[in-house]
Parts: sequence; structure tokens; C-alpha cells
Amino acid sequence: MEKRDMALLIEVEDELHNMDQVLEQLAGHGHASGEFTRLDNVFDVIQNNSHACFSKESEESMQAFFDIMQDRDRTPEQRADILMNGTVRM
Repeated sequence: MEKRDMALLIEVEDELHNMDQVLEQLAGHGHASGEFTRLDNVFDVIQNNSHACFSKESEESMQAFFDIMQDRDRTPEQRADILMNGTVRM
């Protein structure tokens, strides 16, 4: 996968997160507890195409992956770079 494609998927994941917050406010629950659970597949595709250090093998690597995904102070392009290369550039 190219970095630009990864960044686009991260943008989609960010919007799903925003949508989920609105659903929780309006309906009292997010998409995962409804009929739209397959939206989580975007998250899985991002993880499956990330560097091996973010594999599902350990709780530490899963937490690192989740922290990067939730770091909305970084742009989707910056997060894609980190996830695909397995390194953080300062």
C-alpha cells in the first residue's frame, strides 16, 4: 500500500470516530453496538498494512498502534508515515 492510500484510510477512520461520537450523543451508543459494525474493517485494513512492529501479537504493540491512530495532533499523512515505517520522526 502506498503512503497516500494509508493516509486516506486514516482520514476515513477519523471521520468514523467523529460520526461515532455524534451517534453516541444522539442514540446513546456508537456504531459498534448497532448494525454498522463492519465499519471497523477500515481500522483492520490500516493495521494489516502497517509495519510489523504494530502486529496484533502483543498488548504493547496494539496499544502503540491505537495511540498513533488516536493522535489527532498529527496529520493523517504523518500517522501513515509512522505506521508504515515503524518509526517516529521528530
